[in-house]
Amino acid sequence: MAKDERGFLWGAASAAYQVEGGWQAGGKGLSNWDVWTNIDRVTEPVSGKFETGNVAINAYDRTQYLEDIALMQRLGLDCYRFSLSWSRLLPDGAGRINATGVAHYQRFCDDLIAAGIEPIVTLFHWDLPQALQAEGGWHDRRSVDWFRDYARVAREALGDRVSKYITFNEPFIDLFLMEPMIAAIKEGGAVTEAMLGRQGIALHHWMVASAAVIADFRAAGFQGEIGLALPLMPMLPESGSAEDAASAGRADAIINRWCLDAMFKGRYPDEVMEIFGRLDPAFRVEPADFALMAANRPDFLGVNFYAPSYIRSDAAAPFGYRWFDTNPDPAPRAFNGPVRPDALRTLLERIRDDYGNPPIYITENGAGFGPNDEVMERGQVVDPLRADYVARHIAAALEAKKNGVDLRGYMVWSLFDNFEWLFGYARRFGIVHVDFETQKRTPKLSFETYRAIIARGVAQVG
Repeated sequence: MAKDERGFLWGAASAAYQVEGGWQAGGKGLSNWDVWTNIDRVTEPVSGKFETGNVAINAYDRTQYLEDIALMQRLGLDCYRFSLSWSRLLPDGAGRINATGVAHYQRFCDDLIAAGIEPIVTLFHWDLPQALQAEGGWHDRRSVDWFRDYARVAREALGDRVSKYITFNEPFIDLFLMEPMIAAIKEGGAVTEAMLGRQGIALHHWMVASAAVIADFRAAGFQGEIGLALPLMPMLPESGSAEDAASAGRADAIINRWCLDAMFKGRYPDEVMEIFGRLDPAFRVEPADFALMAANRPDFLGVNFYAPSYIRSDAAAPFGYRWFDTNPDPAPRAFNGPVRPDALRTLLERIRDDYGNPPIYITENGAGFGPNDEVMERGQVVDPLRADYVARHIAAALEAKKNGVDLRGYMVWSLFDNFEWLFGYARRFGIVHVDFETQKRTPKLSFETYRAIIARGVAQVG
């Protein structure tokens, strides 16, 4: 139950591979990320260091996570969003259930609930069991049934402890950024349009699997809420040229509207069907797939927002545009782009207008600015840029709520510094500093900023 007088949930978010560690503990099987980091050493070309999530921030250890839960209480959190490690529950991806993994997540949820914090569970946050990766992963249509079976195991294991589930986190980022970059690193080449074109069928399988699991949960009598978390960002043309405007529209179709249209309209944008149908003969969408999506609209949309993206037309680039590496905006730039809280408000109001005003939780929002914004002073890490980012984005989100957006909660990314995928430990997003050698936690200025905002509550917008 939300502490805020208007039922608004204040929270924080994490992901299993980024925080848990315990990569070989308690009967856990290998995941794709275990292999990519330990064997393929994929962080080295990006961060310059060989780093893994083998220990991360040691959140698998109960002694450690109980201290972390105490910090959540001090912060005033209503909810904590975390993901399950599929290979911790099903070491082989399917079949044999790991009782130790089940007991771990049951106890973790129980400990959160005992502290007055609601667990919000993400079923898949990028770490696929290696046994299934070796079978073709998400490119194989069987992945829909693999995911349905895993989701059933999770639902039955957690029972009435969990009333909010997220099926998938950020389809586009995982399938069109992370996986192609990893493939390019392993092959010693560059990311190509042909490589990206082959990812379309994998994203389609995610959307079919999500709709199928929503149907399964409802058929099983699940009384809570189940949704999907998308990485959404306004696509802004870099210039006033017609070419940049057209490219921004195409980027918006692929990055934003593809999944939004699937979730709330039961179809894909025409541009997506044309582009991926042309690039990959395997990109086939059966009418029954769209019917399944249309019949199983999610209960809520999770919005992961960091920054808008500027789009430049470039005929030589994949899909005819470049993005994310251009920044004409005078606003200060975080790791993920320019600081534009106004773009979050615009995004939320667009979803209200274009998709029937669905219930929304902001399931990720945060920033990192580098070591100059991570200065230790008198036992506290002073991060004024992050503190300002969080405060202004919350204000923008609550302004959208005031303007009629059905916004029901906000979760900062992230509570703790953690393993940031290909960037290893080089990029810090936490409002709590973590010494990765000692695991010591130190709240930052942004922690106190967020705590004060939570204490004021939604009433601060009038």
